[in-house]
Amino acid sequence: MVVSLVRPGREDALGSAARQLGLEAVRVEAPGRLSLPALRPLVQLARGALLHAHDYKSLVLAVLAAAVARVPVVATFHGDTGHSRSVLAYELLARRCARWTSGVAATSEELAARIRACSSGVPVQVIPNGLRIGRRPGIAEREAARAQLGLSPDAQVVAFLGRLSAEKAPGVLLRAARNTRTTVLFAGDGPLRSALEREAAGTSTRFLGFVPDVGPVLAAADVLALPSRTEGLPMAVLEAMAAGVPVVASTVGSLPEVLGEGAGLLVPPADAAALRAALERLTDADLRTSLATAARARVEARYGAEAMARSYLERLYQPALERVRGRMGTPAVQPR
Repeated sequence: MVVSLVRPGREDALGSAARQLGLEAVRVEAPGRLSLPALRPLVQLARGALLHAHDYKSLVLAVLAAAVARVPVVATFHGDTGHSRSVLAYELLARRCARWTSGVAATSEELAARIRACSSGVPVQVIPNGLRIGRRPGIAEREAARAQLGLSPDAQVVAFLGRLSAEKAPGVLLRAARNTRTTVLFAGDGPLRSALEREAAGTSTRFLGFVPDVGPVLAAADVLALPSRTEGLPMAVLEAMAAGVPVVASTVGSLPEVLGEGAGLLVPPADAAALRAALERLTDADLRTSLATAARARVEARYGAEAMARSYLERLYQPALERVRGRMGTPAVQPR
């Protein structure tokens, strides 16, 4: 069951996506910063289950609800953003709250170390993100995607997938592509969008806004660029690797491990000059083919959804449920 904590009046994009996949999804109204009214429905949903939290607000509420419902709670930390003082405080709070969980998953060893420093004694597992890996887009899909986006067949297209916010450093890509023949596609939205649109005036840069299905964007792209200042293990990179799109990204989080040894190009974080040089290298079609082939093989071997699910079941869910059974003397709590 997917439970979305949503501010009143806002769209539940997560629940909608879950239902499209045939999953049970529940919307819980979460007004205000503390969102305490969400506790009652969370307690009701938690009974006889296991709670799995994915951000700082859901973790705080899940810990409280789990204590009342007497069920275990686990958490996934996807990566710090730190783009404001308040967010830094929330992220620190979440790492401290981890001490009241039965176990934690982190998407990179770097992130796991920060969690262990704040919540010693809690099992912290490094579990990479995973995705369902389909076939690579073919020539016909590439042509259709470019036509749909109004791109010429021979354009050099670099895609950016993600939130337009400081930690993702989209402006670095904009500066790296300035005065080149590159067309940049920004798929995503965020607080920097207006400033980026002003900076990109007069260029061939395209702002697509939030894109629920990134498949056509990746089919149209020659390269994915992610010049982030901080990351865990971004799904955008795995999606590009699975789609056969070569990636150039920053040396942060798990990206050196994911893209190293010929599966992508790595540059220092937020370094426009280094990114520009990498994009120039990637105008070489043979290099793009080599990187894309190695990347596809790596994502198939290491980052499939099945491997991720198995890790969660064996390394987080089962140990958490066994601890609860041991304390309660009963096997009443079972994974669904």
